[in-house]
Amino acid sequence: MNKLYIIFILFLSVIILSPQLVHAQRSQQGVHFGIKAPYSYNFGYYQRFNTRWAMHADVQVITFPFSQTPTAYMKMWGADPKLVAILEEPFSIGAGVDLGLHYYFGSDNRRYYVGTSAQWMNLLKRDISDEVINEAFDVDLDGHEFPVGPIPKSDSKKPLTLNTNYVQLGFFAGKKWQLHNREWQLRLELGFSMNIYSHHNLQSDYRYITPVAIQANEELQKMMHRYAWFPTLNVFFIYIID
Repeated sequence: MNKLYIIFILFLSVIILSPQLVHAQRSQQGVHFGIKAPYSYNFGYYQRFNTRWAMHADVQVITFPFSQTPTAYMKMWGADPKLVAILEEPFSIGAGVDLGLHYYFGSDNRRYYVGTSAQWMNLLKRDISDEVINEAFDVDLDGHEFPVGPIPKSDSKKPLTLNTNYVQLGFFAGKKWQLHNREWQLRLELGFSMNIYSHHNLQSDYRYITPVAIQANEELQKMMHRYAWFPTLNVFFIYIID
């Protein structure tokens, strides 16, 4: 969690220092939207403080056709396919926030930039089959070691579900183009993000599975921290409104 505190302090510092950043030119602000292919769709707010510094604050969504990309990346880097299978349904849809800081450099109107971002994501709670958990942890969820709870299995609406949230630390480098209409800008970026935190809540509404739930959270945390590296090609448009 120490890494999370560092990130929050970084962005708090940007907010506190932003009045001092606005000195070389009148600031610009606008609407920021595009894709991080093949990972997410982004839509939000952009502000350029001066010739050097800017920031964005986006809503970030994972959905079709990018929903299977994160798990494919993790398997490609070497993660256990049995563990990755647990996250395939949750990654079908998710949303969160992406806060980024840009630094512009070079001549020619500061067209080039690098930056960093913090991305918190929450994946929609999804049904998970018993077989996926049994394979991953060599257990039998229908066995006698998992006592039945107060809800009969026949009345169960959520036999087994998983809710995941996670934080990525991102880095990007790009170039901007001013389009013919002066209000519009195009930005192309190369980016990647790495996992610094995740939490996975495995639940069943008719049986007690606390030992497996604890194991699932710990093993998925380790896997994402080691293998959740997501490279992207980012394409953004910015409409300057001020």
